[in-house]
Amino acid sequence: MPRTYRVGDLNGTRVLLTGADERLELALLERLSTAHPGCHVSVAEPGPTLAGPLDVIIHCAPALEPPFCPDTAFARHVLPLPELYHRLPAQPGPPHLLFVSLAAYSGTERGTVPESRWEHDADWRAELALARAAREEAERSSHRPVPARRRLRAARRAHRTAGPRIVAREAESLRRAWVHRRLREQGESRARALGMSDTAALAAALAERAAEELWGEHRLTILRPSLIGPALRRPYPGWSEGRAMTYPPEVASVSGPGAVVDIVPADLVADAVLAAAATAPKPGRPHYFHFGAGTAVPPWRGQERDRPHRSPGPRGVYVPSHVGYDDREMTALREAAAPSGLYDFDVRSIDWRTYPDAVRQARAARRLGEPVARKDALSVRPGPLTRADGASAVFDLDGTVLASDLVESYVWTRLALLPRRAWPAELMSLARDLPGYLMAERRGRSDFVHAFLRRYAGTGEAVLREVVLKTVGDALLHRVRPRAVRRIREHRAAGHRTILVTGTPEPLVAPLRPLFDDVAASRLHTREGVMTGALAAPPPVGEARALWLNRYATDHGLDLARAYGYADSYSDRAFLESVGRPCAVDPDARLLRHAVRHRWPVARWGAHTAGRWTALAAAVPPAGDRTPPPAGRPAPPTSKDTQ
Repeated sequence: MPRTYRVGDLNGTRVLLTGADERLELALLERLSTAHPGCHVSVAEPGPTLAGPLDVIIHCAPALEPPFCPDTAFARHVLPLPELYHRLPAQPGPPHLLFVSLAAYSGTERGTVPESRWEHDADWRAELALARAAREEAERSSHRPVPARRRLRAARRAHRTAGPRIVAREAESLRRAWVHRRLREQGESRARALGMSDTAALAAALAERAAEELWGEHRLTILRPSLIGPALRRPYPGWSEGRAMTYPPEVASVSGPGAVVDIVPADLVADAVLAAAATAPKPGRPHYFHFGAGTAVPPWRGQERDRPHRSPGPRGVYVPSHVGYDDREMTALREAAAPSGLYDFDVRSIDWRTYPDAVRQARAARRLGEPVARKDALSVRPGPLTRADGASAVFDLDGTVLASDLVESYVWTRLALLPRRAWPAELMSLARDLPGYLMAERRGRSDFVHAFLRRYAGTGEAVLREVVLKTVGDALLHRVRPRAVRRIREHRAAGHRTILVTGTPEPLVAPLRPLFDDVAASRLHTREGVMTGALAAPPPVGEARALWLNRYATDHGLDLARAYGYADSYSDRAFLESVGRPCAVDPDARLLRHAVRHRWPVARWGAHTAGRWTALAAAVPPAGDRTPPPAGRPAPPTSKDTQ
């Protein structure tokens, strides 16, 4: 037999709202302000003690989320209750606690689930200690040498060219993912061992047990609603502000024949919660309520022919022939509250033929009233610029401003310096060394620059500068991208400092210096005017480029949060992440994926640029027009001399 309830009036009652189910809290605030204007409502705020005295505390459990670690689940579901108990204000007796729990409607039970204490053998303190110990053990296991080396190798394979710091960061991300996966599996297995569907169900059951232990001798009500959906009538049909875990009607079609998706509108849940709050139980005799629509008016029923139900599916989805949720106590509460006219939570008033349409119409109307959210396109020209003090624009050279690379620039230079009879030997030498350069590129951009620039050993610095001035500079200008030049000029017109940072040797960058305020390039070591093939300083590539830029910004008072960055290679990831406005220019596949993932703009500057053969013709004039190296300077060596 159900109990006999006497539903009072909340006017003059001091109510505290706590928890994390935003939709239900908003619905409760709406009902309290309209149907119970004399009620004094407050929301829990951080602090050692709650403001009091209080008559009723309504604590809403957090909405269900995808599978999470047990210690995280327990921290969100269980720990708020003892914290709330210890923050109670000083008063003669603890207030009436109404706990909106998520411990029912999982579909894993069989038979009729009564409105009573959930019987299980789990102790919330012991389970919390076990979850924390499992976290510590997983963290220790994740740092063991063998799996750590395996994750580091995987990170190197995927992110080697971006630099060692990014490799280490990705390896740490893999470690955390492993820990999360292991803890999630342990939580699921522990929940199944205790007869529950998943970690969230275990956390909800432990939260109820904590409430029963702390408030068992006082006034306690536990109300277990099914899925909380959009409102039926108040404040308007289809209202769905806030966050809550719900499923669309189409879930029934994939949940198996005979299954239902049990959803109750938020305004009905709010009235049921307030009616239960106005019905204070006797100390030591808690009230338990189930509030769903499946018993009275099953929603969105599938095919009537029943079949074995293989899996419980999402919360609130179940087969009525396997499990039912008793709601006689809730029915008795509804009948006792009906004469007052203040509480309306009769689920029989739901018309499942019109309710989904009202929800869709309200959603469509809300979207029409909202401003259109414009997402950044994947392949767009960077937007217009505005003047800003301390702003800067940092450009990569090869593949960004120039449609060429370090190898192509070297070929122009060597062919311009060598006699035609030496060209085959030089090209054969370059082809023979190409596998080694590819391996160096795989190790990192800095390794490639160090290895490749050794080919300049024995070249006179003055000779190289003069060749660049007379012929190779024209080839560079042929390969400059017009859209890149236009963007650089836009930055200069906006008052931004323009900076070029490249691993190309400094003599080769001379023709482009008028476009930039500052240039940072690789500096080759020289001895008596002859290049040795070594570098005088680390090249500004990869992660070294980001470090150089941070030091440069500090020295010149620039704000990198307002800086623009343009690059084309995944090896420039650290540099692009160090500026506030990165842009990928004709990116390679890995940088494109990274840019799309982080919603960076992607520019296409490759059009209207001269081809390699045109640039080569500009770098290497006809044989009759060639001039010998300047007198008194070392002649350029052949490839045989540099080996």
